[in-house]
Amino acid sequence: MTITYALLLGALWTAEVASFVPRSHTSIGIGRTADSSPTCAHASSSLFEEEEEMIPIAENYIRAKYKAVASAHGHSKCDKDDAREILQAVLPPVTKEELDKEVDNIISSIAGGEGGIDEDNLAEAIVQNSYWESAGDLVVKELLYLDSLYSYYSNGVALLNNEDYAELKDNLVWEGSSVPNMTGKEALFATAVAASRRGAPILNDEEYKELKTFLKGKGSWVTDREADALEKLGINTFMGYLHRSLKTA
Repeated sequence: MTITYALLLGALWTAEVASFVPRSHTSIGIGRTADSSPTCAHASSSLFEEEEEMIPIAENYIRAKYKAVASAHGHSKCDKDDAREILQAVLPPVTKEELDKEVDNIISSIAGGEGGIDEDNLAEAIVQNSYWESAGDLVVKELLYLDSLYSYYSNGVALLNNEDYAELKDNLVWEGSSVPNMTGKEALFATAVAASRRGAPILNDEEYKELKTFLKGKGSWVTDREADALEKLGINTFMGYLHRSLKTA
């Protein structure tokens, strides 16, 4: 299927996007069943209680992320370093100290011996982490969207198939999120700033300065730490988290 995406590094282009189609699997417990029971034995997440269509998208993303990171390091299963890398990418852009504390708590709760960390165990731990719960559905969806864009355009790895990407983007647009309306370079800038705050920069100093200068020259709002419409209303957003973390810089 040929679709048009906003190129993360700039202008629009049309690309043949490889779909990532996860294997059949049991639910990892995002959300609840119709009788309000958790969808897996130990799940207690309340994410997407009113947006059931987002549950399989989030599950597909998490499983694709697990496989992509493990494969990138030559592993069949994620080890603790791989798990740490995944968590640094999927948790909200809080300060490095806050992030490290949450990552340590999650890692310590996961059983992983010499054989590595089981995909289901890590996925369940991600779903139930306290930062996703406190951030809420919108922030989680924005995180998935931005990380999927970065993964595809920087590494050539599709974490979402075409249908999931389109549904996630449409959902964010309907909610009034500023994220899907960002240009490619604005999305890259926001992702880069968040990665730097997490202690895992994706751009070097020269690349960052060049990108920031370009966006400032275009009058982009993302470089001015300007609150978007939802943040001004007091709603949790990815950019709101980023702005709060930068206040401590």
